[in-house]
Amino acid sequence: MTLTKATLDKFSNKDLTKLVNPKTKKKDYDKPIELADRDSLGVRVSLKGKVVWQFRYRYLGKAQRLTLGSYPNLDVDDARKKLPELKGCLEEGKDPKQMMAARKNKNLIKSQYTIIKLASEWLEALDKDDYKLTTIENYTSVIDKWILNAPKRDKLEKNWVIDNLNIPFDDIRGSQWMNYFEWICDEGSPIVSGSVLKLIKSMVKWGERSEKISNLAILHYKVNDVGRASQPSERTPTTEEIAQMWLEIERSKALPQSKLCMKLIIIFGGRNTAVRTMKWENLDFDKLIWTIPLPKRRKEHPRRAAFIGDEAVQRPEKHPIPEIARQLLSDFMRIYGNKGFVFKGETQNKPLSIHAVDRFCLRMSANLFRDKQISKIIPHDFRRSLNSILCEVDVKWDPVCEKILGHKLRGTKAHYNKADYLSQQLEAYTLYWGLINKEIDKLVYDKIS
Repeated sequence: MTLTKATLDKFSNKDLTKLVNPKTKKKDYDKPIELADRDSLGVRVSLKGKVVWQFRYRYLGKAQRLTLGSYPNLDVDDARKKLPELKGCLEEGKDPKQMMAARKNKNLIKSQYTIIKLASEWLEALDKDDYKLTTIENYTSVIDKWILNAPKRDKLEKNWVIDNLNIPFDDIRGSQWMNYFEWICDEGSPIVSGSVLKLIKSMVKWGERSEKISNLAILHYKVNDVGRASQPSERTPTTEEIAQMWLEIERSKALPQSKLCMKLIIIFGGRNTAVRTMKWENLDFDKLIWTIPLPKRRKEHPRRAAFIGDEAVQRPEKHPIPEIARQLLSDFMRIYGNKGFVFKGETQNKPLSIHAVDRFCLRMSANLFRDKQISKIIPHDFRRSLNSILCEVDVKWDPVCEKILGHKLRGTKAHYNKADYLSQQLEAYTLYWGLINKEIDKLVYDKIS
């Protein structure tokens, strides 16, 4: 017998206990009905008219039956399409019932994963030893604000994810994703929206590898679909603008650690993170050398056939301490001591936060724009200034600037030239500060006169 839609409709949703044969006035059905289709597939019709698909088979010598679904939710064609997989499972020596139970359990687990739960578990699963502290802090900040809707500051107008996207991740559709990123563009900016997309993609790839989710549609989105990528800044403060910033820092009533941190960023052309996470143990005042520890993920693997305990690592980044920096740090040390981080943050045993430095620089820059119409300056801009100003004096400083900025030399030099250029760096720092200090003296003199 081959079941058809008409045959199944005859029984579906009918209470068979109420059907009476008009000739005999007796009920024709007093127990469930079983109808065979083909290839061990059939249906069982209950006395209440519920039609359920069943697959009959033998496993380890015992007769088994597996419920596939009910009609009409599972129609004739869809039920038959399941047969090849079930028979293939038997041929591999596996029990189809166990396979279906495992799949159901996996789907149940996936249904529990919302974007909120996925983000929390992904962040928890990150190998903290593989990432820089600033990277972890950045990931946490983005998740707190744009996924958990619980930012540490600047409360959101709407808890959009909690109100609209707190559903099983696999059920999120394209229109919901687009509405989500539109909200981020409105509440934040298109650049922030693009950054959140990149983070969610990392989460989704991890979730798919861990078999927690299967909806991978978001991986097909590009940054330009939901916002825009950040563009590299071209802002390069001149020596006069740097001198104005220096004087503005000195006039500020901010905390001494914020002021000194900004000054050292200017003097060294250093990265925000490298300077603000500076430790006293990294500063050798006898040799006047500042050693920047290797960042995580930069350690080399032991060489092949290396001796036991012989772990080769890359050379750490080293910079000489020019006289102006030595004076500033020595004065600071006499007041605040020489243990742990040079610039201590609000939390014990943690450095000044990247946001604290950025906010301080922004306040100083806003004052300069108000009083002098000097365009916005961020800490990273001083790195371009150091390179550009020195190379305008003499192009010979270009390779030295690469060392100062912590960049690799170009081409094969990166593999063979491991020199620190400490004496040349010191000469460059001295020249650079001399140019800035000359502008500072000029501004002070003009103000007095």
